[in-house]
Amino acid sequence: MERVNHFVPEGVEDIHCNAYEIKENTITNIKRIFKSFGYRQILTPTFEYYDLFSDIEGTIHRDEMFKFIDGNGKILVLRPDVTTPIARMVANNYPSCRGHLKFSYATNIFRIHDEQNGKKREFTQAGIEYLGNDQPDSDAEVVALAIKGLKNCGIEDFQIDLGQAGYFKGLIKESRLPVEKQKKMRGFIEEKNFAALKIFLNDLNIDDFFKNALLEIPYLFGKPEETIEEAERFICNEEMKIALENIRDVYSVLKDYGYEKYLSIDFGMIHHIEYYTGVIFKGYVNHYGKTVLSGGRYDQLTKQYGYYMPATGFGLNIDALLEVFSMYKMNKDFACSTDYLVLYEKDYRKNGLKLAEQLREKGFIVESNLFEKNIKKHIVNANDRNIKEIVQICGEDVKRIDLRNNKVYKNTVTQFFKGLNNLEIFASIH
Repeated sequence: MERVNHFVPEGVEDIHCNAYEIKENTITNIKRIFKSFGYRQILTPTFEYYDLFSDIEGTIHRDEMFKFIDGNGKILVLRPDVTTPIARMVANNYPSCRGHLKFSYATNIFRIHDEQNGKKREFTQAGIEYLGNDQPDSDAEVVALAIKGLKNCGIEDFQIDLGQAGYFKGLIKESRLPVEKQKKMRGFIEEKNFAALKIFLNDLNIDDFFKNALLEIPYLFGKPEETIEEAERFICNEEMKIALENIRDVYSVLKDYGYEKYLSIDFGMIHHIEYYTGVIFKGYVNHYGKTVLSGGRYDQLTKQYGYYMPATGFGLNIDALLEVFSMYKMNKDFACSTDYLVLYEKDYRKNGLKLAEQLREKGFIVESNLFEKNIKKHIVNANDRNIKEIVQICGEDVKRIDLRNNKVYKNTVTQFFKGLNNLEIFASIH
């Protein structure tokens, strides 16, 4: 029998201290941005009833969910998505809300993926949901937050592709294609498989106008003004007209944010088309082959739980963002560190612990330990743990060993604290 106790399951990983610190700092940074726009943090359960997700069309596929049975025989799933539980939460707890709701989250998602495709089965996602507002400004705010989040993480070489679910839905409705043929065609368009799409459409008994329009849609991407103008050629009903005006309005608001350089339009973006109802978008970082964020408008979701509220939002894959950091060698020199190691003998333990706590109150990261008569042992350990300075209690005095420049100083405790005012805090916890 193969020994597995030294390994972790496929699709999950250990995160070591330096990488975890970078991840936590990234999440904190993102959450701070969300909060500055008035989004209030919530947390949904790690597992939910399978029925919550099973009837939602166009979102997480049933085969991607981790399922298990509780003691009452009910099927549960590990959280495969955050938006759906938030819709459930809103419908159950905010039925009397007359205004808008703004929620944010940062939590782990669990999905079953093909073991050969390299995707993680557990990953961290941070995102927002804006409910109760159906105006273009709310869509633009969500996209703007996605852009600001990437920028504040130090990423500039990225692009946000905007699409409009209603534009394609309007065209399909007018063409009167059977549902099964619609699904097959959507796959070709989303993959931009132009050859297969052309063969498929040639075999359909539909008007040439719709054939040409459906052949052109995968090519309808690029600079926003030009692409929107091109898309006007295929408008054949009110639904498409409204959709086009909507994406034009959203783009106009985003220009007022000053974010137009990050934007492109892609009318061939039709993923989860049944789930989304309006503007949809994906975020890409140059030279990174996967999406780092995605989102859009989903006005009908809460209605499925008994309470209608228009809604829009997005999710940012934190683990994908960390892969981007690694690819661009961002934070490559980062290492967890400690400012001071306070050493004391048994007779001076009280003084040592008091000094350590006083330093922590000033915002320093401080470790303390019993002095074992061999300073070399402590120095080796300090170097391994990236400790900047050793402070050894010597009665009423302190001996400082600065490991950055290999110098030794002797001060009174008062002199030591006076000197702190002129020192840089190397690893503040604040």
